Formats: sequence, structure tokens, C-alpha cells
Amino acid sequence: MPLSKKQIAYLNKIIATAQKVLDTAEREDSRAGHHNGAKRSRRSSAEAEKMRADILAKRSKGVPAIKLAEKYGVSTAYIYMIK
Repeated sequence: MPLSKKQIAYLNKIIATAQKVLDTAEREDSRAGHHNGAKRSRRSSAEAEKMRADILAKRSKGVPAIKLAEKYGVSTAYIYMIK
């Protein structure tokens, strides 16, 4: 059974919508792994204190917050909060 032009256009619209959904899902997956695919883990209190001291020392030397945030896997807001 041949399809009419209207039916073909409708099917193409469905395909385009499905492709957009798939593209969105792929982008969300890639954002989820922005920490180099490393699994998140809690720091011990000793490790956290050492990290805070290191951040304070490096911030006083002028190291940008974005670089420290990338290094330690935390947000820039957390870096500024430590001040």
C-alpha cells in the first residue's frame, strides 16, 4: 500500500523527533561523566582537611578557582566557600 505525501511527511516528522530525543539522551550521558569517568567517592575527614588547606594555600598564591575545582573534582562555588 503506497503512502500519501501527507503520511510520508508525518513519518519524517516522527523520525526527526525521535532523533532529537536520542541526541538529547547522548548529551546528558556525556555530561554525567564529566569527571573523566571516575566514580564519585567520599573523602575522609583527614583527606578533606588536607584538600581545604591545599586549596587555601593555592588560592593565596593566585591559582584560579576553576583550575582547583577541576583538580579536586568539586564546584567553583565550593572553592569560594572555603575562603
